[in-house]
Order: sequence, then structure tokens, then C-alpha cells
Amino acid sequence: MSAELYIKIEQNVKVNKKKILLSDIASLYCANNDIVKELSGCMILNITGNESGIYAMTVLKVIELIHRKKPDLTVINEGESDFVIEYTAQEDRKIKGREAKHKGYEYAKAVFVSLVAFVGSAFTIMTFNLDVSVGDLFDNIYQMFTGIEKSGTPTILEFSYCIGIAVGIVVFFNHFSRKKLTVDPTPIHVEMRNYEKQVNQALIEDSSREGKTIDVS
Repeated sequence: MSAELYIKIEQNVKVNKKKILLSDIASLYCANNDIVKELSGCMILNITGNESGIYAMTVLKVIELIHRKKPDLTVINEGESDFVIEYTAQEDRKIKGREAKHKGYEYAKAVFVSLVAFVGSAFTIMTFNLDVSVGDLFDNIYQMFTGIEKSGTPTILEFSYCIGIAVGIVVFFNHFSRKKLTVDPTPIHVEMRNYEKQVNQALIEDSSREGKTIDVS
């Protein structure tokens, strides 16, 4: 009875060396630990260029390479059927490292993004309020409950509305400063993960259409 090897590969694998081994891209499990040790050094991809790049590959190609060393081994895939290998060259790593040291530059980017988000959000809220006539609605509610026509001075309704928007944003996004209100992932966190999956899927499909996917011979 042949041994069984379980492999699990994520949709996106980041590497920084040209000779990519099976252990660099996959989690391996086998009842026979010697098989895992032997196949961990199996060559999956040898990058010849000096530039960073993205390579799409199928798990069938990985299984083919494994069977070249262990023809009788049963390989069971527990991960993705198609995945992306993202290679970062040494020079690009050095450049990224130098950029990371410039804290002033990073803070400037954060301030700029925050300013754009603040102005954009404020503009959106104001246009929404004007579109649905929130001011007139507050005037009518004030007159309905007090019997006095509103003179134009801000009342408790406007203050409560402003505070409610701020509190609602904090509660919805489940994040304030560096602290989270609950252990659940924030909506932005979820959207970022969905975006990453869509980008990886687009890279895989584009590579397949262009005939660049590394697949079985």
C-alpha cells in the first residue's frame, strides 16, 4: 500500500529566492516523516531573471514534480488548485528596506490619505444631507415637539446627529485608533482580503489566457 502525502498551498505565495523548493510554497504532511524530509527539497521553480515577477502555477505541475521522485506516492491536495508565486528580487528588497526607514515619508503618506478620506467623507455626508433635506426635517421635528418655529440656531438634534455619525462610524468599522472594539475582523479587513483574492484570481486567469501558466507537460 502506497504512502499518502497531503499538501496545502495558499493562493498567493511570497518568496525571495530564485530556487524555489516545495517546502517554500506548501505545507506537507505524511505518516512517514522521511518522505516529507526528502520531498521538502524538491525543486519546484528555478527563476533565471534578476527582476521581481509573478508566476502562476497549477497544483498538477507540483504533483508531477513530486511523482518524478516518488512515482508510487499518493498526493492529496488540500489547498488551491491554481496559485501564484510572487518573487521579490534582492535589489527590490533593499529598496523597500530603505523606504521603510524613512519614517517621515511614511507619516506624510498616512496624513495625505487621512486628509483625502476625511474631506471625501465630509463632502459625501454634506451632499447626502442636502439631497434628502435633513435640515428641513430637523426643523419640522423641532417644531412638532416644541411648538416653536426653529430660528436657525443649532439645536440638540443637530448635535446628536453629529455625535451619532461619529459613534456609528466607530461601531461599524469596529476600530478606533489601534484598538478594536471586538475580536471580529473589521469591514475594511474583510474587504482587503476579498480584494486580495480577486487580484490573485485575476492574475491566474490572465496567465492562463496568455498561456503562461506553469502546468503539467
